[in-house]
Amino acid sequence: MSRPNEERAGDTVVARRAALWILVSMDINRSGPEPLLTDMFVTLTDMDELIGESWPQIETRVRGVWGMWDALNEQIQELSPRWKLDRMATVDRNILRLGAWELLDGFSAPLETINACVDLGKEYGEKGTPGFVNGLLDQLCQDHQISLKRG
Repeated sequence: MSRPNEERAGDTVVARRAALWILVSMDINRSGPEPLLTDMFVTLTDMDELIGESWPQIETRVRGVWGMWDALNEQIQELSPRWKLDRMATVDRNILRLGAWELLDGFSAPLETINACVDLGKEYGEKGTPGFVNGLLDQLCQDHQISLKRG
């Protein structure tokens, strides 16, 4: 049975949020996605059944970011030359990795991606996180000629 668009959008919010949690864990533990994805699947699906339904989106995002980890770090560092990656808050740099991957991969609409990452910044970051994330991801779009216009 197909779900209304609003619920699909909700699934995407859940997927981004869970992907962020996993990316932060990978960053803190300085490890790749295995076996963390397997372990987190059990933990997260116990917390919210939507996570189980969104798991393919979550896994795609986490594996996508991991596959471009070093390149994403370089891109973020170029966008923020005066603020070193390792000095950024863990949540901030992982929101940026997730957003940069989605933008560079074309995984989601650019404006949707930036707005979703700003929302993650509001939810999990510090006071300045949303503006920081918005500015860097917008600059990434400009640098790569990624249009924010629809259609």
